[in-house]
Amino acid sequence: MMGAWFIRKFFYIFLASRAIGSDSWEKVFQVNRLPLRAWIEVDLGRLESNVRKIKASLPEGVKYICVVKADAYGHSMPQSLVRFLNGGADIFAVANLYEASRVREVVSNRPVLVLSPILKEERPLCFDYDATPAVSSYAEAAAFDALAGEAGRKLNIQIKVDSGMGRSGVWFERADEEIPPMFDLKNLRVSGMFTHLSSADIDPFYTMKQVSRFREIALKYGREGMLIHLHNSAAYKYVKVDPPFNAVRTGLLQYGINPYNDKSGYENLGLLPVLSFKSRITSVGRRNGRRLASVGAGYADGVPSGFTSDARVLVGGIRCPMMGAINLDESLVCVDAVPNAKVGDEVTFIGRQGDAEIDLCDYSRWTSRIPWESMVAIPRRVARILKD
Repeated sequence: MMGAWFIRKFFYIFLASRAIGSDSWEKVFQVNRLPLRAWIEVDLGRLESNVRKIKASLPEGVKYICVVKADAYGHSMPQSLVRFLNGGADIFAVANLYEASRVREVVSNRPVLVLSPILKEERPLCFDYDATPAVSSYAEAAAFDALAGEAGRKLNIQIKVDSGMGRSGVWFERADEEIPPMFDLKNLRVSGMFTHLSSADIDPFYTMKQVSRFREIALKYGREGMLIHLHNSAAYKYVKVDPPFNAVRTGLLQYGINPYNDKSGYENLGLLPVLSFKSRITSVGRRNGRRLASVGAGYADGVPSGFTSDARVLVGGIRCPMMGAINLDESLVCVDAVPNAKVGDEVTFIGRQGDAEIDLCDYSRWTSRIPWESMVAIPRRVARILKD
């Protein structure tokens, strides 16, 4: 059992640590050498550069918490983890213990914070993966304390405060009741405190109300050595990173995605998009006087079944409207504007062709999704081409 685990770990480290180009990655992921029908391209060089730039923009002493939930938001672990490390990530944040285990296959010397609640049956795995659970109540903290006592171990925890998002966490109005006794638990070390901002990209007024609530709690209960954090990618635009805040959690920004429709606020960072989503024309014909192309990607490949009349893809560097219904394996595009479009031509859902570009936020808006959903909705049957 241990031997199999070691071989698996070695394999992941081997893949993650090799800086090789897209052609070589294609050999790893396309061992049958069939032509690609639908694929995403992940530019790992851009990813590392984005992380470096964000890290350099932080005030001195502020830690960079790198959010790698959902297979690094669809950007492929473990390969992306080494690039995050190279770029200066101090801490990794995941959603659950499975994701913590994947981080630990590559990263042994950085804290791993589990942002979501942990089931009772899963709690012992926090010791196996050296993971830091986020606790939402004194009762939950006490359960971890008892477990740590039985194991004869100390366990780091972070206190999660619900400042108004309405999910897990100590409700801010109960902070004075729930938080103080956590510091008295002998087998735990409170290493941090954080909150989630529910709508930083669309409602600055409510966001600042959340910031005020959490700031008050953090000033009251924060202690030396604790990480205090609430900044997400959207809040980083206008919420000042000053005491008591000493860490920033970024998701979208590190993948080169501006969370604002007007694309403002981060011009000085010079971030570049990391992910592209592409397919190919599989047939071309005429229907009702229009030249229509079938594309080899459907809702089984992450193309949503519903989209607005504004939805476009790139063919030959020209924006072409999506037409009709998306089926399981194909989409339909009008190529009247590209008279030379033919079978095998590349179709770009997200990314650049020549001087034209469709960014992930546009694609998400046209398909009534949020950017996070668009990234993680692309399934594993879609090939991954990892570029250096």
